[in-house]
Amino acid sequence: MGASSEGADRDLHDSRSRGFSVLWIRSRLLTSLLLGFAVFVGLWLTVTPDGVIARWAQLALGAIAVTGVMVSSRLPLLAVIVTAAATACAWLLGVTADPFVLTGFAVFGLAETRGGRKFPWWMFAGAFVVVVASAIFGAEGAEDRFRGMLLSALVLSVAWVLGVRTREVKREAAARSRAEERLRLARDVHDVLSHSLGSIGVQAGVAAHVTVLGADDLREVLRGIESDVRLSLSELKTLLQLERSDIEADDMASSPLSAALAGVALTAEKAGVAVHLDTEQAIDVLPADVRTTVLRIVQEAVTNVVRHASASSVAVTLRISSEAVTVGVEDDGQGARGEIRPGHGLMGMRERAELLGGTVDFTSSTSGSTVSAAVPLQRRSVGGQG
Repeated sequence: MGASSEGADRDLHDSRSRGFSVLWIRSRLLTSLLLGFAVFVGLWLTVTPDGVIARWAQLALGAIAVTGVMVSSRLPLLAVIVTAAATACAWLLGVTADPFVLTGFAVFGLAETRGGRKFPWWMFAGAFVVVVASAIFGAEGAEDRFRGMLLSALVLSVAWVLGVRTREVKREAAARSRAEERLRLARDVHDVLSHSLGSIGVQAGVAAHVTVLGADDLREVLRGIESDVRLSLSELKTLLQLERSDIEADDMASSPLSAALAGVALTAEKAGVAVHLDTEQAIDVLPADVRTTVLRIVQEAVTNVVRHASASSVAVTLRISSEAVTVGVEDDGQGARGEIRPGHGLMGMRERAELLGGTVDFTSSTSGSTVSAAVPLQRRSVGGQG
């Protein structure tokens, strides 16, 4: 049943991807057609050829050039050749005033898909030959030919530079997106596993070093470990399913926050740390992204107490105002010695809060450590954008 459901999900995702690809291709073709037709009307049809044959040649060459623009996204090199040849022939016949604008569209597509940082010598040489030949053998006067040659060279050069720049921007955006995705996935996996694995490690350590545990007590410890393992596997499965679907993370947060916090407290108590929860009933109706962030902050803070603080108890306080949710996690452990050096867990808490425009502070003393967080109820970015 599970395999069938996953297969159906993959099929649905693949069909959505194919549908999006088809829509994108159609949109790109329509845009190319409109741009090509606009240039054809403005720079081709405004030129009045001598005779009916010249008019038909104008229409035929213009149609070929526009067709070349339309295939520039799929066959950019062929599009450059076709549009350049058609425009050059039209210049020789004196039936166009197009300074190779249609070729510029094709050059932009070629640079966007294959362009490097420098203008390729072969394209420069080809453009120079085509432009010079069109200017020398064209029907216009010397001044018009020279003006057309300069304008055409400018159009092709700018098209190439813009295409290369667009390619670089896309690469940078893709690299930044991959880095953000890796960071998000690492943070999610850490949050899912560190809490339960830390509790499992503590429980297993206690069972290994306490020699007076009876059979019933040992079974109870093993049942607790089994429960934590099952919970971790369930959360990890949910996370992986989320990565393979189009569902937003916040849409998966259907569990009430109060129940989730009670589960965090229970896990810590199994490891020997008493947890005192002081919350409000309204926490279960908070926005999904706020609930998730609050849960992860409390979960990581309590996990750090269990693993590092040598504490006997920890107090978790949640307060809701009209603007934000404030979170406090305070333990009675030994505290950190010297300056606190944030690891993956502390950085993850801070990053999660900052994604919603919130803050997280860490303080430590000989009487214990405190994590204080403020998560706004109205989403806003760090830069101030909504």
